[in-house]
Amino acid sequence: MTSWRHTRPHILPHIKELVQKYPEYRVTLVGHSLGGAVAALASLDFESRNWDPQVTTFGEPRIGNQGLMQYIDKSFSGGDHINSIGRYRRVTHVDDPVPLLPLTEWGYQMHAGEVYISKPELSPEAKDLRYCEGDEDPSCIAGAEVRSDVNPEQSADIAGFKDWWNDTKGLLTVPPRFRIWQLFFAHRDYFWRLGLCMPGGDPKDWYQKHPQAEEEL
Repeated sequence: MTSWRHTRPHILPHIKELVQKYPEYRVTLVGHSLGGAVAALASLDFESRNWDPQVTTFGEPRIGNQGLMQYIDKSFSGGDHINSIGRYRRVTHVDDPVPLLPLTEWGYQMHAGEVYISKPELSPEAKDLRYCEGDEDPSCIAGAEVRSDVNPEQSADIAGFKDWWNDTKGLLTVPPRFRIWQLFFAHRDYFWRLGLCMPGGDPKDWYQKHPQAEEEL
């Protein structure tokens, strides 16, 4: 909420002007991670102004309690919580811990509109996408909270790993929402590996895979 409050006075006058100047254009909001949370809050502001925004977020964290989630559902999906391709697409990725945070124990919940990428590696295909039902479809990212998917048989082939696992099994099972290391993997892999939140993006990708803007002469 604080991030949107700080951003709002800087961008709102410009968006108002553009909406009036180009009424035939649709207002579109896109955000990843914290940017997805900001986009979610901004979408409610824009919706209240009858701007009918189109929203797509990637790895959006939970932003509020059940009451706020119901309000988002009512605003963008008519409150029926059904599987539909509406104006709000909340894209999640298997193993990404961020959509599972903050914790449900603190009163936070998810909202509808989820599109789930089930393939861990890049790049997903159409068959790897699932339109999820309701606010917290157990077949999608929310299911990670109630199942344990740690499988030593599929882990890296490291000498002695299985013996080590058997010696410590049951003690080091980490729920997906607490796998912070996935911030550098699953949380960044949404159709394309997104850059870090720093000037210039991920240094590893400089002048390699990702297209670079040509310098103006």
